[in-house]
Amino acid sequence: MTVSATPSTTVPNAIHSSAVPGIAWPNQRTLPETTRPLPAGTTVISADSHWLETGEFIDRMPAQYRDRAPRGAFNERGFHMEIDGKSTDNPGMPSELIEGRAGMWDASVRVEEITREGVDQEMLFPQRMLGVIRNEDFDYIQACMDAYNEMLADFCASEPEHLHGLALLNYWDPDRTEDELQKIKALGFKGVLMPSLPPPHAKVYYNARALEPMWRAIGESGLPLSFHVGETFDARGQGGLATTIVVAFQPFRRLFALLTFAGIFERNPGLKVVFTEGGIAWVPSALFDCDKVYHSFESEMTPKLANLPSHYWYENCYATFIEDPYGLRQLDIIGAENVMWGSDYPHPESAVGYTQQSLWDVFDATDSVADAQNIIGGNAQNLWGLG
Repeated sequence: MTVSATPSTTVPNAIHSSAVPGIAWPNQRTLPETTRPLPAGTTVISADSHWLETGEFIDRMPAQYRDRAPRGAFNERGFHMEIDGKSTDNPGMPSELIEGRAGMWDASVRVEEITREGVDQEMLFPQRMLGVIRNEDFDYIQACMDAYNEMLADFCASEPEHLHGLALLNYWDPDRTEDELQKIKALGFKGVLMPSLPPPHAKVYYNARALEPMWRAIGESGLPLSFHVGETFDARGQGGLATTIVVAFQPFRRLFALLTFAGIFERNPGLKVVFTEGGIAWVPSALFDCDKVYHSFESEMTPKLANLPSHYWYENCYATFIEDPYGLRQLDIIGAENVMWGSDYPHPESAVGYTQQSLWDVFDATDSVADAQNIIGGNAQNLWGLG
């Protein structure tokens, strides 16, 4: 059977995106008026949105790194940034098309736009700064992270009822974790972010015994830990852009298995982990396979677990989605309390321009209004302690 790129009635039982085929790039989309109010008592929180780090890093960096400070500037082709003199631009993703809405760098514009779309609060992820992990100077990385965290704290402080940032956390030096977490808390952050897969040159392995103090400190801090898709990007060649994006959206099966089989969740029951923008449809098969592997190779498992791997998903984990109709069909397996909606403002795959439809899709897919309300806001509210 040949399936066209345009939704077709010839595809049995197909589920298609709420986005209109050929929808405009985010910087060209209009934000329609709300015509169908959500049920009373609903709070909408995007567990996945982005901001653009356009502020001045230089004055926030230690003196020895100011000549290497991240630098950004706008021109007719959008925003361009260098970290330690190396460009973070990606030729396959034109800046003006993926970062072109002023709400990315203007908090007041942003709040006006998300309010128009019915979103009350957002959790903010970086746009460019995770690229700093490719650097080989860890002291420099830490200086960039500190400067970034200060900038993000200032950005959110201008709209504290609506915007909440996730601070970048040192992921390579467990002796510093407790101090870093205290710095992050002092800045007012409610959660932290680390790379899903540190680059090979870092020689950082999340299941290493040496990192046990890091996991313990995070678990005891009360700050949920987020991971996000898209840290590395290579869109070269025919079909490279689409292929890279599709693959980038599915990185979490390995990470969930690693944190579980290594006993990190078991030894740190307070550790809460959010797998961001990878959707939720991957979860049921991952849980089945992890449980089956544990049973099949139980004699060889090191460490031994007190419970099957799926237990730790329900106790410790969350996943976010923008649209995931196949995943929503499996909420009885995934757990409605382990799922959070995110708009991904303002990327091409985001819900910008059709947020209301994206939210109503959740209500239409769930068994109860309460489940839907938790998915689109309540779970985030409880996890991050939001008002």
